Amino acid sequence: MGLLAKIFGAVSAKERKGICLDGRTPQWKVSKAKDLPAFLRALAELAPADAILYLEGGTPPTELLAFFREHAVPEQSHIAMGTIWPRPLVVHLPATRANLVSFAALAERCATPEAAIHLHLYHQGRVLLQWYDAFYDPFHISKEIPEERVQKLCSNLGLKYETDSNQ
Repeated sequence: MGLLAKIFGAVSAKERKGICLDGRTPQWKVSKAKDLPAFLRALAELAPADAILYLEGGTPPTELLAFFREHAVPEQSHIAMGTIWPRPLVVHLPATRANLVSFAALAERCATPEAAIHLHLYHQGRVLLQWYDAFYDPFHISKEIPEERVQKLCSNLGLKYETDSNQ
């Protein structure tokens, strides 16, 4: 890492590498969602047992930050970071129904960018859902998740999905 990057607290090139969905991974492209609490509640239906919700960036209010500190776990897999500077807050939250529903209740009282800028779901070293620029851009779901579950998520949130044409 260069001297200026160290001085200004930038994320190193090594930290920006990690697991991700890429052009070789078959995936669904899902239209952007706008309602974080509804998304988190619907995600509880999609996430497999032992999945981890990765949150990057944001400026969580005190109550949400306390929730993250209480429920976060150490990094299970390193996600390719989407933020270069400033160094973002990173949270690895077990994607249990209880955690997602509690997070959704807290998210009702904050603006979406306060919670996270980038949001991913991973399980056993593989990214299942990837959402850089969460709530501003479409997101991607690995085709490892059965279409019926993707369809249910999209139906519950009023979203559209298709096979990602960039593959």
